[in-house]
Amino acid sequence: MELNEQFKDRGVTFISIDRAPRPKAATGFLETNKVVHTVLSDATGSVFDSYRVAGVPTTVIIDAEGRVMFRHVGYSPGDEGRLAREIESLLARKSNEI
Repeated sequence: MELNEQFKDRGVTFISIDRAPRPKAATGFLETNKVVHTVLSDATGSVFDSYRVAGVPTTVIIDAEGRVMFRHVGYSPGDEGRLAREIESLLARKSNEI
């Protein structure tokens, strides 16, 4: 199950941001993989700079207060499991705070 689908009803939002202009390879990837979450372009590079993106892809998991909680550079098949566990840990912490 894709992470988007797994967390869609739990207040989790997925956004991809690429540098503008979008490279042809990225456009092909988005089309081939039928990406369903929001994809934005960072025309000025300010988002990349703000989150200290040095390599692509970089995954940043941000909590409900806007704090960076997890950061990963690169991607390997199976990373979804780790990301799901990290998201679950943040959701559990949030529910314990209520």
